[in-house]
Amino acid sequence: MIEMTLKKYFGFKTFRPKQRQIIEAVNSGANTLGVLPTGSGKSLCFQVPGLQAEGVTLVISPLISLMKDQVGNLKQMGIPAEFLNSTLKKKDEERIMREGLEGRYKFLYVAPERFNNDEFREFVGKLHIPLVAFDEAHCISKWGHDFRPSYQEVIPTINALIPDAAFVALTATATEEVQENIQELLDIRDENVVLSSIKRDNLHLSVNKTYQRDQFILSYIEGRGDVSGIVYAATRAEVEKISAYLADHGVNNVIYHGGLGKKERDVNQHAFLTGDVPVVVATNAFGMGIDKPDIRFIIHHNLPGDLESYYQEIGRAGRDGKVSECILLSSQRDVNLHQFFIDRSNGSEQHKDHMRSKLDKMIQYNRTSKCLMSFMVKYFDADEYVMSCGRCGNCLSTERTYNMKEEASAVLELVRHTGPSLTKEHIIQVLRGERSEDVIAEALDQSPHFGSMSGYQTGEVHHILDELILSGYLHHEDQHLRLVERSREVLSGEADIHTVPFRKQLKEKVEISTASSPNEKLYQKLVGKRAALAKKRGLEPGSIFTDATLKEFAKKMPVSKQDMIKIDGVGNYKLKHYCPHFLKIIKQHKEKQDAYKIEGKRGIPT
Repeated sequence: MIEMTLKKYFGFKTFRPKQRQIIEAVNSGANTLGVLPTGSGKSLCFQVPGLQAEGVTLVISPLISLMKDQVGNLKQMGIPAEFLNSTLKKKDEERIMREGLEGRYKFLYVAPERFNNDEFREFVGKLHIPLVAFDEAHCISKWGHDFRPSYQEVIPTINALIPDAAFVALTATATEEVQENIQELLDIRDENVVLSSIKRDNLHLSVNKTYQRDQFILSYIEGRGDVSGIVYAATRAEVEKISAYLADHGVNNVIYHGGLGKKERDVNQHAFLTGDVPVVVATNAFGMGIDKPDIRFIIHHNLPGDLESYYQEIGRAGRDGKVSECILLSSQRDVNLHQFFIDRSNGSEQHKDHMRSKLDKMIQYNRTSKCLMSFMVKYFDADEYVMSCGRCGNCLSTERTYNMKEEASAVLELVRHTGPSLTKEHIIQVLRGERSEDVIAEALDQSPHFGSMSGYQTGEVHHILDELILSGYLHHEDQHLRLVERSREVLSGEADIHTVPFRKQLKEKVEISTASSPNEKLYQKLVGKRAALAKKRGLEPGSIFTDATLKEFAKKMPVSKQDMIKIDGVGNYKLKHYCPHFLKIIKQHKEKQDAYKIEGKRGIPT
C-alpha cells in the first residue's frame, strides 16, 4: 500500500533506508522520532502517511523559505498543499483557511508562532488533523544547535487543540541529549525512535589550515570548471569581500545574506539553483530547504560554532550521491569570535557552558589527525562503531604527524622574553627573521630568537601558533599572545606536541564528466528542455525532474508514457504534465540515431 503511494506521487519504487520503518510507526498512530542524514528523504516520512490518512497533515516548519520550497515541490507532484506565514496578504490567508475548512488540502505548513493568533487556533480546532509533523525537530530541544523556544512552547497548545493527532519529529542533527529531550517533550517511546547513521560515503571531508584563505578558495574553484558550490562565511562583510575577490579574478558568483533585500536574495538564489551562476558566497542564512542535487563542493571560510551546524551545512552537498568535497578553513580568530559571543550572550551560565562544550568539539574536529568522518559520526552517536572512512583529508594524507616540540619551545621562549606586548604578526616576523619597521623600532632584530624559524613559510609559523593556542599552551586575546600555566610543560621540555604538518589541500578531486556519447548529447537536450519549462513556469529545474531522472531518460530512451512511468522520479502528475515534452525530444533523437545507423553514417546525431 505505501509503495503504491510512493510510486503514484513521488515516482519511486522503493524506499531509502529507515524511511519505511518511520512511516509504519507513524501509520500505527505512534508518536515517532526519525533521525536521518541530510539528503535522505526525511520529508517523505510524513508526506506518505499524510497522503494515506483522512484529513490534513499540519507541518511545523522553522523558515518561510523552507515552507515555500516544500509546498512548491508538493504542488509539482499534484499534491494539494499550502502554507500560512507573514508573506501572505490578509485576503490570501482568509482564502487558504476557507479552502482548508472545505478539505482542499492534504498538507498545511505553518511556523510555531502562528499559534499565537486566536483566529488561527480557532481554525485549527475545526480541522481534522490526524498527524502533526515537526520538521527540523532539533529546534524543539533547548540543547539543540538552533533552539527555538516557540517550537517547544507550541506543544501544549497543539495537545489541547488536537489531542488525538499523532506526532512525528524529523531531524538530521540530534545528539543523544537532544533526542532524549525531544522524546520527553513529545511523549515518544524508545521503540518509536528510528536512528540512521549520519555517515555519508560520498562526502569527502578535509580541514585546511592555510593562512591565505581567500587565495585558497580562488585556486580551488579555478581548478574545477563550472561545478556548483557554496562558500560559507561568518559575516556579511566577509561574504562581500570574498565575493568581490572571486569576481575580480573571473569567478562568476552571487552573494546571499540577511542584509540583502528579499528580491535580490530570491534572484541570486534562483540563479544558483538553475545553474546560471555556479558559485554562491553566503552566510548561514542560505541553505535551509535548498534541494540542489549537484552541489559538488562546500567550503567554510570560517569555523562554525558547533558540529551540528557544520554537518547540516555540508549536508547540502552531493545529494545526487556523487562525490563532493567539504572543506573547512579556519583560524584562531574564529574561535575568539565565538568565545566573545558566548561570553556576552544573554543565556544562563549552564547554557553558556553548553555552548562552550559544543565549540570545543568543533575545535577538536578542526585539529584532529584522525578520520574526520569517524569523528563526526561518533559525536552524534557515541555507540556507533565506524572504521576510518579512507576518503577524508586525514585518511588520505601520506604525511605522518610529527613532534613540533622544538618549534613550540622557540615560540614560547620568545613570548616569555618579550611579554604580551607583541602581536601575533610581530612574533611571526621575529621568528622568520623579517626586519619590518616595527621589529627594528622595538630592537627585536637583536633578540636571540630572531630568525630562529627563518626556514619556515609564514603560513607554517601561523599553523604552529594556532596549534599551540588550540592545544592550550598559549592564550590569544586582542591579537596578543601570553603564556599560561600549561606553557611550563613546553618550556621545561616535558610536553610532546604532535601535529599534522602544514600542507596544501590534497589534490584528490571531483571528477567532471566530459563525455560526448550519444546519451550525453540527449541528456544535454533534456536538461535544456527542463530549464526552459522551469523558466516558463517560474519553478526550480529540480522540481520538474532531477538530474538522475533525466539521465535515466537519456540512458533508456523511453518512447511511451508506459515506459516513462517505470523510471524512478516519474509519478502520475509529472507523467501527465511534463513527460510529453521530454518524450518528443527523445523520439526525435532516437529517429535521428536510427537514421544514422540505416545510412551507415558514423558520428553522433545532434
